[in-house]
Amino acid sequence: MELPLLLAGPILRRVDPGLVSVWTAFSSPAEVTLEVFEGRVAYDTTNPPFVSSADPPDPNAPPPFPGAEAIRVGEHLYLSLVSARIPPASGKVFEPDRLYSYNLWIEADGGTNTLQSLKLLETHQVSGTTAGPLGYADRMLPSFALPPSQLDDLQLAYGSCRRAGYDDGDAFTWMDEYLAERVGDPRARLHQLFLGGDQIYADDVEDVLMRRVVELGVELIGTAPASGPLAGEPSSTPIERIAVDKVRLLKRTVDPENPDAAYDDEATATTTANPLPAGPPWFGVGNRLYLTNCSAQLTSEDGKNHLISLGEFAATYLLYWSPACWGTEIPGAKLKQTPDAAASGTVNWLDVLTDQQSVDLPAPGFPARVPQYTFTDATVRTEEIAKEAKRRNELSAAERAEEDDKRAKDKAKEEAKKPKVSRRNQRVHRQFLAGLWRAQRLLANVPTYMILDDHDVTDDYFLTPMWRHRVLGSALGQTILTNAMTAYALFQDWGNDPRRYDITSVTRPELGGQLPGDLLVAVPKLFPEGATRGPDAATFTALAKMFGHDLDNQPLPNGQFLSVKPPISWHFTIDGPKHRVVALDNRTRRSYVSEVGPPGNVSKEALDDQIPKPPLPAGVEVLVVIAPLQVIGPPVLDEVVGRAIYKIFDAVHYDEVAETKISGTRLMPGTNPDALETWALDENTFEYLMSRLADYGRVVLLSGDVHNAASNLMSYWRGTSTSPARIAQFTSSGFKNVMPVYLQALDAKMMALQQMLRARLGVERLGWTKPDANLVLLPSGRTEDDLVAVTRAKLLRSPVLLPTHGWIDDNPPGETDPAKTSRLNPAKPPEWRWRVTPLLDERPDAERPSPIRAFPLDDAQIETQAADPATTFAALRSVAVRHQHALERMRNTRQMMFRANFGICRFESDGDAITAVGEVHTEAIDPATQLPVMGPYMVHRAPLGPLTEDPPDQLRRFAIEAVPIPEPTP
Repeated sequence: MELPLLLAGPILRRVDPGLVSVWTAFSSPAEVTLEVFEGRVAYDTTNPPFVSSADPPDPNAPPPFPGAEAIRVGEHLYLSLVSARIPPASGKVFEPDRLYSYNLWIEADGGTNTLQSLKLLETHQVSGTTAGPLGYADRMLPSFALPPSQLDDLQLAYGSCRRAGYDDGDAFTWMDEYLAERVGDPRARLHQLFLGGDQIYADDVEDVLMRRVVELGVELIGTAPASGPLAGEPSSTPIERIAVDKVRLLKRTVDPENPDAAYDDEATATTTANPLPAGPPWFGVGNRLYLTNCSAQLTSEDGKNHLISLGEFAATYLLYWSPACWGTEIPGAKLKQTPDAAASGTVNWLDVLTDQQSVDLPAPGFPARVPQYTFTDATVRTEEIAKEAKRRNELSAAERAEEDDKRAKDKAKEEAKKPKVSRRNQRVHRQFLAGLWRAQRLLANVPTYMILDDHDVTDDYFLTPMWRHRVLGSALGQTILTNAMTAYALFQDWGNDPRRYDITSVTRPELGGQLPGDLLVAVPKLFPEGATRGPDAATFTALAKMFGHDLDNQPLPNGQFLSVKPPISWHFTIDGPKHRVVALDNRTRRSYVSEVGPPGNVSKEALDDQIPKPPLPAGVEVLVVIAPLQVIGPPVLDEVVGRAIYKIFDAVHYDEVAETKISGTRLMPGTNPDALETWALDENTFEYLMSRLADYGRVVLLSGDVHNAASNLMSYWRGTSTSPARIAQFTSSGFKNVMPVYLQALDAKMMALQQMLRARLGVERLGWTKPDANLVLLPSGRTEDDLVAVTRAKLLRSPVLLPTHGWIDDNPPGETDPAKTSRLNPAKPPEWRWRVTPLLDERPDAERPSPIRAFPLDDAQIETQAADPATTFAALRSVAVRHQHALERMRNTRQMMFRANFGICRFESDGDAITAVGEVHTEAIDPATQLPVMGPYMVHRAPLGPLTEDPPDQLRRFAIEAVPIPEPTP
């Protein structure tokens, strides 16, 4: 398809009292001017702009990077982040409690365009879909409001994990609907949107979308006439090339009995001098898993369509954020009318297929004079083939026949599934595209901030030191990670704080090293105009070093590993009148407790860099932390499930982890992508983070990642204080992704787990800086030798971190003699203590959305009926009706939600006391009306204080006991 001028955007990025910034992507060179108006106005307003990006900057400020001129990334990819900045001496600021609108003037292709001339301010057609006006009404410009002057009016939207190919609703469309109802009220609309990671799924793209990704990726960077060893067919090749360590060339037809013999290793010098062109047929669709696992050493199991080139990463962002580049047809797709019919005709994204139709995606073949290839380690591959041949030879003829028959049947089953799977994938992407204009509108009207998580790069990104060393030690791994981070910087981080990108090592040499602005200077040199192949090697290496890809985690004597410190950092801070937001980078600054095993978390040194020291600025009442990985998980999951699940996965997949294979998972336990990542597995770092946050008194953590929604509240005491700091954890995930089916089943079916959550059973911890004798007094006649090994070890470590469960209690059942009970030594009280409790939605059923309301029962009437034998059956029937009614509706949404969702954090004040309120919004069909209902399906309230609450002071035998948690008092 012919690319439109505007590929994606406008996306409203950082907005603060002195700056408004807007990101856009173009297919041609463009120069952009941003005008901001007071009020919500139409494009033809006669009001003068309140401020324009063309206004002269502060003469005392360092020279800004010329953001008005879009930077060149490729032949048809130009990115702009234009900012309207108010000089400090002007006496003006963007004020809270007011609406502002903006327009763009785009000089490109010899003409001038605005949002109106691009038809974005009216109902219009794009890629076969009907899109509404960008300003929520015809002629109206997109608008925004700064965080309000009163904390009770603040609305922060947040979440993560938006996967186009997942079969659930898109929360971006629901947020757009939410905003549409409030767009005219500066105090009621969304004030900030925080995307907490996994904005794209780089390692998990379905075949139908990957067809367009690879095609668009080549278009964006460009093509050049074929020459050299690839002359002949095709007539042109992608400019972007991909470095790999080894290429194996197909020299003749494959022999099924000895497939390895059909390949020769290409000379290393040839491979180095002639990197392979990006995109098909050199890098095909649907067959990349072996390539990324072995040649790149990645561990993602969803990598059959892993993004590789910079063009592919850029294309995916564009396709996730705008319908402009989709076109109407699925590239190369053919329609099958019956399971046995040959493919014929094209398939459109918006086609509604019947059960007798399916999508065929034939693989593009290699041109006649282009060598076919595979990637592998020749020695290990040969050993694998020999090992398999030996195993087969040891089988009897009957056993081999049985094995072959089973393989044939399994293959036939997979083939039989393909039509249904292809229809599903086309339907899911049809629905995603149909609502994509709403996502574009949402991002244009809410100041949006983004921080990365693993899927923006690859699953389990920097999970362990060994993972980092292996992946960055391979040419393909280095290529994928550097391309991913370059795209992340340009498409996401740039807008979080545009002022950081003003400064380069040229404009500010006294700062030394590599600065964010240097990245914007470097990127146009990757594929400069007129280049026939790239990326430029020196520029690519410079970018890799900016991201710290030349660094390794350094070991410590105790077996732990230090974090690396890349030249460019990714965390950021933004202040509102009543709140401060700090966004953590929990991927590139990790420290680790060991070389392999449970994942690490943000190092103590990195936390010092990322979390400013208190106090908060004057008038600011609460600290909000965007932590992509959930910090305080449901206590039962953190303390029981999380500590065991990665070991369970390793046991199930022992042969994949333990045997010497060539994939990235070899001899690296703890890397299964479905195992839980949790801060609880790194106790020392977790305690350090909690200590830093507790200094603020009132903190809210907003997280995603885990593909479910839940809330938890920590009370944190220092010394003997009874006035704890309060740290609320609100988790909303995913925007369009949900936990694996078996974990959903655990929630829906495991009654014990549900009862533990509903019983408010929490987790408590006691802490001392260093070991000491008799921190805990044991029952008479008992010594530390009687404790379990884990507890004895905890008493010897620094810091000493003790749970309140698992202690000796020699009392017979029903007795509580203190002398027979383990207890804290009053002469050596804990230096700090904390307690975590899960939060439940306590709203009356009538206040909850209709699809989750329970069938009403009169408790008193049921008890009366049950007591009378004549009416007992009627009572049981009423209860059964309630249960049957519940089966048709969403369940378990008072404590955890397993459904696509988005979160809203707001606040309620009562005098000096502040309560954080976490709302989880989704859409569900009401069985009674069969109509969709969007709303807050889960609401959790977290009192932040100030309040009084007794700290934990009792030691008990079991982890789960019906121990009452003291209710705090204001």
